[in-house]
Amino acid sequence: MKTKFSYLFFLAIAACFAATAQVRTDISVREINNSAYGEGDRDFNSHNYSVGFGVGSTKLYGDWAYSNPQPVYIGYFEKNLSHSVSVGWTVSVGDLSSRDPFSFYRSFNHFTSAEQHVTIQLGALFSLVSRDYWDVFLLRYIGGFYAGSGLGIINNDVKRIANFNENIPGKVVTGNPTMLTNTTALYVPVNLGYNLYIPRLWLFKGCVFNANFQYATAMSDYLDGYKPPLAANKKNDVFTVMSVGVRFFILHPAEY
Repeated sequence: MKTKFSYLFFLAIAACFAATAQVRTDISVREINNSAYGEGDRDFNSHNYSVGFGVGSTKLYGDWAYSNPQPVYIGYFEKNLSHSVSVGWTVSVGDLSSRDPFSFYRSFNHFTSAEQHVTIQLGALFSLVSRDYWDVFLLRYIGGFYAGSGLGIINNDVKRIANFNENIPGKVVTGNPTMLTNTTALYVPVNLGYNLYIPRLWLFKGCVFNANFQYATAMSDYLDGYKPPLAANKKNDVFTVMSVGVRFFILHPAEY
């Protein structure tokens, strides 16, 4: 009996070590590339795709002075053009709200948006000086900061709005040219953020933890549903998104 228990005990220990070996907790800018697509033994994999999700908070800067933060949910798809440059696509579903504290003007917008963007990490500048910058601890972590921009499209479904003429909540009459409850517009996003890479995580070839701030300028003045005929109202609406997310690498070329 003791022999059987000893055998099972050592078998369990071996299984634990095998499972632990599947997870690497060391943090790096990229997994080193050993595939035929790489540019050398010390090059990072530049052909990874990643998918993931994120959550965040929005604020609207429209025709009224105040905006309450609202939730947003984001899906990501990213392709690395190089170890520091990537092109990505996101789909977001969330809410925007605004209000005028001195009147009954209120709006609540449920939106869906899609965008394509390009991001360039700080590591791209470091690599111009030395391709081995990732061997320097500080540069390896600072290299994850990035900036980027692109083009997006947003559909706005204003669920609740206060009537511009009567200052009472209610649906807007179609003939009111200063109010729209459903619009679609282009917008230009500017992204600033940070990517933290973990080379391996269970069955995945790595993952990316991301923190992002987006400043988006819409080509429309109707994100809040209003376009009041005021002399001071000369700018289109703007919204911001603060988010955190995680992406997982897929379709790793070293497997082929």
